[in-house]
Amino acid sequence: MTDPVISPDGKWMWTGSEWIPAPPTSALIADSTINLEDSMVSGNVNLEQSSSDASSVINLKDSAMSGDINITQNNAEDIATAMVQALERMGFSGQSSPAELTPSQEKEVEQVLEISEQMTSQGIEIDPWIEITLGNAAKHALRIRSADRHFFRALEQFRHIGDRKGEATSLRKLADNISRIERNVAEAGRLMRQSLAITREIGDRQGEASSLNKLGSYAIHIDNDEAERLIRQSLEISIEIGDRREEADSLNNLALIPHFQGDFAQAERYWSEALAIHKEIGNRHGEIVSLGNLGAVAVDDRGDYAEAERYWRAALAVEREIGNRLGEGLTLFNLGVAADNQGDVDEAEHLFRESLAIYRQSGERLEVARGLFKIAEIAYKNGNMDERHRCLTEAVRIHRELEIPIHQWYIDNGY
Repeated sequence: MTDPVISPDGKWMWTGSEWIPAPPTSALIADSTINLEDSMVSGNVNLEQSSSDASSVINLKDSAMSGDINITQNNAEDIATAMVQALERMGFSGQSSPAELTPSQEKEVEQVLEISEQMTSQGIEIDPWIEITLGNAAKHALRIRSADRHFFRALEQFRHIGDRKGEATSLRKLADNISRIERNVAEAGRLMRQSLAITREIGDRQGEASSLNKLGSYAIHIDNDEAERLIRQSLEISIEIGDRREEADSLNNLALIPHFQGDFAQAERYWSEALAIHKEIGNRHGEIVSLGNLGAVAVDDRGDYAEAERYWRAALAVEREIGNRLGEGLTLFNLGVAADNQGDVDEAEHLFRESLAIYRQSGERLEVARGLFKIAEIAYKNGNMDERHRCLTEAVRIHRELEIPIHQWYIDNGY
């Protein structure tokens, strides 16, 4: 039979459709025989080591399987190919991630990421497009720092081999993580502008639209006019090339500008249009964004938390359906705000704590701080001053470590 692919640490074996625990091989030494008896297997398992002349035989006694199984110490290319096959079977690629994963698939993603880290720790270089796919998988699994490492390694390799499209893609991926996790908009903007320049140089219109849209989203809190100019350019290109997903994403970001300016009716029109497109093309992630923002309009324009809750509950259902944990964290927080404003303090605390747990797992420290501030408010309402002090102290420490300003009140009160 064909030799199976074994992970670098020998713990996992690729069957051709999934990674499973590999037969034990680590205790083998040259010219040795190990006899194991159980009630499952019979036959010889032969370990071949391509790096030396050593040979070993394992005899497993079993009543359910007979025959010889040959395990070869695999090369890096075989292992990488098996990792990609596993991820592609679940819907991961260099350009996208799956809409949803089952619990067993989520476990398999963790296994693949573990194997990739083993390869890297041994100095084995992985194909850069595979690194992008691994980065997408790591981000999906809330291993954000791991995603950063995969995207950075991809960037270095693409630059080394002169793959400009791959370089632009890596820069966009890195910028997106930096803006989201580290809140370093200046650095994210620098990387995204590099990506934009490359996409224009090589004529990648789809990449250009994506980079423009991201740059516009970074500029929203700094320069509304510049943000609108960039996002409208992205929107125009998306319509021109027929990229409906980027068109809807551009509308999602464009709506933020009138929203911040108090023109809630215009913002609501943009988000409703984006929602319709996302539903039309089946983009569940985009649908979540539009639903979340429509909930925000209901609050900011009409003060209607009940209406907002309906939008947010709809978004939460989609997030849980497709396994979007980061989106789930944000929506749970918003639902906590809605519950608090409708007088259900216990439900609000429950929702805030659920959101906080997700953000702690993802490493989004500013969101952790925001959740802690809300839990501190609930603790104050319940008369739990010790919990309030603990939460405020941690939240303020995070702000200081991230060098993000906090309200003077917390400084005056010793936090």
